[in-house]
Amino acid sequence: MPTRPRVYPPQVLGLFLATIGYFSVAGLSFPVLPRLVERELGGSKADIGLVFGLLAVGMLFPRPVASVMSDRYGRRPLMIVGSLIVAVAQIGHMLAADTGHLWVLFAVRVLTGAGSSAMYLALATTATELPSPEHRDRVFAVFSTMVLVGFAIGQTSGEWVMQEWGFWSTYLMATGFALLTTLVAVTLPETRPDHVVAASKMREVFHPVAARVGLVNLMVFTAFMGFNAFIADYAEEFGMEQVRWLLLLYSGTTVAMRLLQGRVMALFPRRTLVSIAQSLVIAGVLILATAGGTGQLYLGAFVFALGLAWNVPLMILIAVDSADEADRSKVVATVTTFGDIASSAGTLALGFIAESFGYDGMYFVIGALVFAGLVLVRSPFLSGLAGMGRIRAEPVAPAASRT
Repeated sequence: MPTRPRVYPPQVLGLFLATIGYFSVAGLSFPVLPRLVERELGGSKADIGLVFGLLAVGMLFPRPVASVMSDRYGRRPLMIVGSLIVAVAQIGHMLAADTGHLWVLFAVRVLTGAGSSAMYLALATTATELPSPEHRDRVFAVFSTMVLVGFAIGQTSGEWVMQEWGFWSTYLMATGFALLTTLVAVTLPETRPDHVVAASKMREVFHPVAARVGLVNLMVFTAFMGFNAFIADYAEEFGMEQVRWLLLLYSGTTVAMRLLQGRVMALFPRRTLVSIAQSLVIAGVLILATAGGTGQLYLGAFVFALGLAWNVPLMILIAVDSADEADRSKVVATVTTFGDIASSAGTLALGFIAESFGYDGMYFVIGALVFAGLVLVRSPFLSGLAGMGRIRAEPVAPAASRT
């Protein structure tokens, strides 16, 4: 009698550790980078939006190339190269702080984005291919949880190290996080299916069904960036110097939600879960927009996190389960590309909105954008996709892992 595959074999646990390492670097930037821009480089709210947006620009343009490279050479090489680029870029942050010139930081952020593009595409695609079909939802839910664990580690340790020892020490720590990811990535199995053929033309890189899901992801991901990129500066307007506790509440709530996702997604249609999640995101940003004190900031962050925790795993799983096995890398690349657009153009636009109308006006705009995404979810635009149900009736079998 054949044994059932384990839900979390060692290679899956290794993937989780690599994910924590990379997203600790990403999480560190949220409380640290706005302070670096304003205190060390004399930047404005618009400049904060620009440095976060340039990261996404660096992610956006290499993404199609990274997708082709992933299908041609495999997920693991992409993960290794991407994490090394991210590690080098952290050293660049230190140099930018020493020069006192914003343009140096701008260049470093684009480089960071290029490495991050390869890194996340490889991680997310591997997370859909390593587990057996019956465990894919559970494993991907935990993978998404590890993203938030990394964010929490980076956010709390980053602000603490910055306040105690300065920016150099902070980015040395970030370099260590990135190199941890490199070391773990070397040990992971290759999961690229043997029959996958890399796209020969750029138009073949993007998946049309995933693009529909990606448009909704763009709207909600703009909300994600609106919170994480600007909340440290917004909280300081209320006299809050230690923003890490607010960020820890946000990350802790999101982690708790992610831990429930694997089982909850097996019980309810995904369209129902997406609708509830986006409604909570709207409620959270409206609380932030009308906040009159730190208590409302904490409440807004809590409600916001309750909803936002579901967005990325649901969007990727809906797209993956609405497409063929051979298209997984294209699907993940397409959905995450829309996230890159939100992080670049969206974050840049939010910075100028905040500069012109304040953070309260910015959060009202975010609420309207997420509401537009909710309308698309409930409309025929997305509601008829195969992945919008509970679990695909006949899940495609993942490729056998190869070492």
